[in-house]
Amino acid sequence: MKIRVTFITHSTFKIELEDRVLVFDYFKNELPLEEGKPIYFFTSHSHSDHYCTKIFDFYEQAEKYILSDDVSSDGFEKFKDKVVIVKPNEQYKIDDMRVETLLSTDLGVAYVIELGGKVIFFAGDLNDWYWEMEDNEQQRITMHEMFTKQLDKLRGKKIDLAFFLVDPRQAGQYDLGGKQVLELEPRYFMPMHFWGNYDITKKFKKEHEKVYPNTKIFEITREYEVFEINL
Repeated sequence: MKIRVTFITHSTFKIELEDRVLVFDYFKNELPLEEGKPIYFFTSHSHSDHYCTKIFDFYEQAEKYILSDDVSSDGFEKFKDKVVIVKPNEQYKIDDMRVETLLSTDLGVAYVIELGGKVIFFAGDLNDWYWEMEDNEQQRITMHEMFTKQLDKLRGKKIDLAFFLVDPRQAGQYDLGGKQVLELEPRYFMPMHFWGNYDITKKFKKEHEKVYPNTKIFEITREYEVFEINL
């Protein structure tokens, strides 16, 4: 399966397949879309850097809007015929896609999407969050346990493409969650949620590609960068 992944900004990605387009966590910037292909919008949660009602500007071309249940219905009441509300730790059949949700360690859900025999993992804000100046030891232990509990649900799955956070606000622990995802050996790892700090995607790749040779780690250098991937 050949796909084209476009990095829009932050955690917003467009995945173009032969017969459809998947858009994750769109909230700003232009969104170039191909005519004639149905679009599935996935929103992991309601934070302003992951969701905006602008997604409904594409209502005519949209096939479905898959929204976490923390997203306020005020923004989509008149579009609800195309809206699917999802809760954490559930499984859904959305057209020919099998969609599993995980519980985020922040807000909302992460998505595990099975389509055409391939598995795409989009983390949203699911991460092993580490705040050096704020968290005490027990908080860190609790966070790690929450994260690994969700990640354990992916063990045994063959993940083809993982979208995961490399957040520079976590300083020296920016890769804490990412390393654990790499241990699952996804075929491809796409960094996200790096707040415009493109250098940190280069750093992540440099520090981990030799340790995890079974995973191709991408470096992102600009908005609207396109990656051709053979899943």
